[in-house]
Amino acid sequence: MSERRARLLQLVESDIRLDRVDYVYLRGSLLDLHEQLMARDSDAIARSNQRIVELVDGLRQRAERRGKVLQAFALENDRGGMQRLLQGFPGASREALQRDWQALAGQVEECRQLNERNGRLLAMQSEILDQLLAEQAGHGVYTPEY
Repeated sequence: MSERRARLLQLVESDIRLDRVDYVYLRGSLLDLHEQLMARDSDAIARSNQRIVELVDGLRQRAERRGKVLQAFALENDRGGMQRLLQGFPGASREALQRDWQALAGQVEECRQLNERNGRLLAMQSEILDQLLAEQAGHGVYTPEY
């Protein structure tokens, strides 16, 4: 195996492991955010959102880097290309990395679902607030009486 190929494969392996760790943190942050949304704690929400943005930025950078590695190996930037890339790893390392990649897919899906749940909660809160403000505006609560 060429030195360049070995370095690129090592980079992919490292990035997948880092993604696994960051998705654990992202999951925790999304769960925390849900609790903060329920409590309407705007300061905590802002801190959680900042942490989520930082985690997602790192995840996105590593995904882009994997895409470049796939391109360097003349593979498509899709599931099939990634599976072919993983086949290029030697023996036991390949099996462990394939398990990590599958576990990572599960983590991604779980975080997607948690994010959607938070989005639904936020939309519901916004709708309730809009309804309350519309009712109050109709009763002249915030309008001057002449």
